Amino acid sequence: MNVTQEKSEKAVVLHLAGRFDFGARKIFKDGLDGAMKEELPIVLDFGQVSFLDSSALGILVIAHQTLKSKKIPFSLVNPQPYVRQVLDLANVAKMIPIYQTIGEVPQMPVVSSGV
Repeated sequence: MNVTQEKSEKAVVLHLAGRFDFGARKIFKDGLDGAMKEELPIVLDFGQVSFLDSSALGILVIAHQTLKSKKIPFSLVNPQPYVRQVLDLANVAKMIPIYQTIGEVPQMPVVSSGV
């Protein structure tokens, strides 16, 4: 898995790409630790995540608990259909808000495309 960070004045977006499984835990943790230093809401962009397993679900639960204790808002956006199905089966949305687009996230500014 690959993690890239994009920071705005309102939030830090971590763009995840590839398979989110046990092997990705260190890359994810390093990315999350870097994002937490900004003390802004954190949004995980799942648009390029092709696979999610039970260990990744556990990692998300731990991330949620860590961020909640630090009072840092946390949400997920743009899960692909298979990944969304796994998240739904695990009831992740009861803990972590899941949105289809970044514009739907409450703390994010709405960007108009000026068409």
